[in-house]
Amino acid sequence: MNPQVKELLQSFETDSKAPKRKYNDFIAYVYVTFDKKISSSKADKIIDKYIKMRKSVLSYIVTNEKSIIKQLNK
Repeated sequence: MNPQVKELLQSFETDSKAPKRKYNDFIAYVYVTFDKKISSSKADKIIDKYIKMRKSVLSYIVTNEKSIIKQLNK
């Protein structure tokens, strides 16, 4: 599993019980987390880095939906 996703999974918390809802909450959490990093950065190079990271992590999460849901339900 992607190390960035593992780190995000460990820091993620939700009150939702339904697996699909947890998954959707996790996607929103990932987006907001990277958005905060992008907003707090001043250098264009770092902003571009975080944008690329966010895109690749979200792509990974969508591609591996079943595995992510399984990890969220542990």
